[in-house]
Amino acid sequence: MATVVHVVNQFFAGVGGEDKTNLPVGVLEGAAGAARGLAAELRERATVAATIYFGDNYFHEHKDNAKEAIVREVDKVHPDVVVVGPAFNAGRYGLAAVEICQTIAERLGLPCVTGMEPENPGVGFYRENHNEKVFLLPISESAAGMGRALATMAAFACRLAAGSVIGPADREGYLPRGIRRLERGERSGVERAIDMLLAKAEGRPFATELAMEVWDKVAPAAPLKGVAGAKLALVSTSGVVPWGNPDRFKTYRNTHWRKYSFAELKSLEAGKWEAVHGGYNVAEMNRNPHYGVPLDALRALEAEGKIGRGKLYPAYYMIPGNQGSPAVMRRVGQEIAADLRKEGVDGVLLVAT
Repeated sequence: MATVVHVVNQFFAGVGGEDKTNLPVGVLEGAAGAARGLAAELRERATVAATIYFGDNYFHEHKDNAKEAIVREVDKVHPDVVVVGPAFNAGRYGLAAVEICQTIAERLGLPCVTGMEPENPGVGFYRENHNEKVFLLPISESAAGMGRALATMAAFACRLAAGSVIGPADREGYLPRGIRRLERGERSGVERAIDMLLAKAEGRPFATELAMEVWDKVAPAAPLKGVAGAKLALVSTSGVVPWGNPDRFKTYRNTHWRKYSFAELKSLEAGKWEAVHGGYNVAEMNRNPHYGVPLDALRALEAEGKIGRGKLYPAYYMIPGNQGSPAVMRRVGQEIAADLRKEGVDGVLLVAT
């Protein structure tokens, strides 16, 4: 009988709700919380040896410690496969689930399966990492679909535990990871390409062998009638943050944003700010942070009366944009936009790199 470890957040482990999001990593023997449902779906094929849980906030605020603790506890059990989640449409949970799977696969070489709604931000991170031992199954957006999600994940986990050969995503039901393998086909690539071209020309359905990402078409907002009376905010992807990088941004593939106050500042002093970004040489930005956050120019416009007094939002929004996943950047944009609306901002100056 195969051995499974189930990793869930504090809510689905049954140890607490929103009041327990800061719980550190813990372990419960056997199946607990949602893992009981997983165990029921596994039946006699496998057993849940341990349920590992973590607080949602704790994971994201102490990521390195959390991942180290989870890997350590998984290694003690020596399971055949690890199941994480499901996360449904919960963004924090989805990102944590994928990072946990990636870490376990890399550190311990174990196959991992997780599940979430396809629009969850965790999906973008999953697709970026191309890990052959990590599989993400598409499931419903809410916990109302828990039973079906656990049944799907249990069946897939049993196949992984048995060492079954897992075929392409479109045949096996998991979300694609961007991994390509050479396979000998019955017909040549030229013949297959001509068939697809003819099908497209004749309006018949066809499936491409190389799926391309579809980019959103965004209609621009109406222009401001004037900036003197409008409340303006600054958003930047340049990576300029307070010296020491207190929010631990990475030089690429960031998944969170922050805003930093400049309410009492007339300019950004070199040596108190730094650029965290892997897409350009940051030396010049460190010498003059205004290239990424042009506070000096905005203060000059205030002095000239071209921006109304008190109309400049007293903080700027930041995420280093290098190699950002479209799905993650879409979610970040939505979160920043929601905060801008809450703060009554009328227009945004976006400083990109």
